[in-house]
Amino acid sequence: MSIKLAYYPGCVAKSTGKEYEISTQAVCQALGVELEEIDDWNCCGATHVSNQLLATGLSARNLVRTKLPVMTSCSICYSKLRSAIMRLEDPQMRAKVNQALEVKYSEKRDVKHVIEVILEALEKDGIDPDDFIVQSLKGLKVAPYYGCLLTRPGGGIDSPENPSILEKLIRILGGEPVDFRLKMKCCCGPIFVPEDEAASETLMEILRDAKKSGADLVTVLCPLCHLMLDANQPILEDKFEEEIGLPVLYVTQLTGLALGLGIEELGLEMNSVSPESILNKLEDARSGE
Repeated sequence: MSIKLAYYPGCVAKSTGKEYEISTQAVCQALGVELEEIDDWNCCGATHVSNQLLATGLSARNLVRTKLPVMTSCSICYSKLRSAIMRLEDPQMRAKVNQALEVKYSEKRDVKHVIEVILEALEKDGIDPDDFIVQSLKGLKVAPYYGCLLTRPGGGIDSPENPSILEKLIRILGGEPVDFRLKMKCCCGPIFVPEDEAASETLMEILRDAKKSGADLVTVLCPLCHLMLDANQPILEDKFEEEIGLPVLYVTQLTGLALGLGIEELGLEMNSVSPESILNKLEDARSGE
């Protein structure tokens, strides 16, 4: 029996993170999760809306447009939606927000990140993950990159200090999570334009650490993190005159490979750093079976 969720894509999934949108839809369909996109959704406020009341109102408007549990694939959106839910527990905040809403926020909502939905589908009672996994990721060393917003505010998906949900999924898929010291260091996306030098240094530090760990690839949960580590990687290589060559896959793209989904189904051809080395390694493993 399929699970039905309201889908909040967020702005980036419809633009520079289109491959996240494509792979999210494909993976959810393969796992029997039906997504119903929220009608007339708006931006969650992301990192650029500092006014707490406005940010809460923007998220609340999305939450009241459905009665279903809400799923998003963006860590920024996930954090913003959860923050809004927590603030809306305050009657005064809820009253102020409802003054601006056509549909009033009256009951607490449930918000999930796509990685939670994937794990729930693979670990559902009576389900063997191997029933879904077509191509084990055995032999792939994966650097799990959380970034800074997925586990904040606390009390949600995982430990804010030492999360392990991504490592858990990698193991279920047959891969090997590497010890990645900088897995929670901010990608500097919000400051990349005004503080280019500082952001570039930090990004190279993250990528060097991932490569030093022996990883074949980095997997991420946030479209801004993906943009910074994937699209910027060739630019950083030129700037620092240093080759990294480390593919950066969304968690849905990584999961989709294990589920046997194709390159176009996962939007892998849109990635800036070619995933060819990963695909070849999986093909070699398949041929050796």
